[in-house]
Amino acid sequence: MALNENDLVTVVDELRLKGYVDDFIIKDNLIFSTSMNQGFKEGDIIIEGAYQFDVSEDAFDTQYLFAVFIPEYELRGLIIDLLGMYFYMEDQPITSVLRNALLVTYIFDDQDPFIKYGLKKITPSDFNVDSDRYVLRVGFPDFPECPVGAAFSMLGFDDQTREYVWLATGILKDSRLKRVEYNTENTSN
Repeated sequence: MALNENDLVTVVDELRLKGYVDDFIIKDNLIFSTSMNQGFKEGDIIIEGAYQFDVSEDAFDTQYLFAVFIPEYELRGLIIDLLGMYFYMEDQPITSVLRNALLVTYIFDDQDPFIKYGLKKITPSDFNVDSDRYVLRVGFPDFPECPVGAAFSMLGFDDQTREYVWLATGILKDSRLKRVEYNTENTSN
């Protein structure tokens, strides 16, 4: 499906106007509709559009977007993969559907190369200087608002400045990055 825009935030708005109004996440190896509170197997879905958004041709920061159709319910919605967590998730049938979709790549110019979605952007070279400084927080209730209308499920956190940051996609695959899951016992973080 051809799009008029080339930046993730405006493409989400464009697809919402075209009827892709539901939000989907991957949960328990299912494409899960947040509005229906129901999961669907890979055979239940059709990927009508798959998009990759890079900031340059040698990108270290990539986001993915999938336009999903559930024929049985005439339901259309989006999987917004800001951090590539679904695309790079361990192999399972549902992630294979995403990886096998024909990706259309858009290269766009970030207006500010040091800020992403209102957060300071941490590049791989920043991370290499002091990798112990950054962690990946998962499921924390104090995440800032997401600019595409979905909720962040994970974000980088700078332990030195005590602020959320945007970690470049390549950092998420770095074995030095510590992952911190939210639970009521670590509310002081």
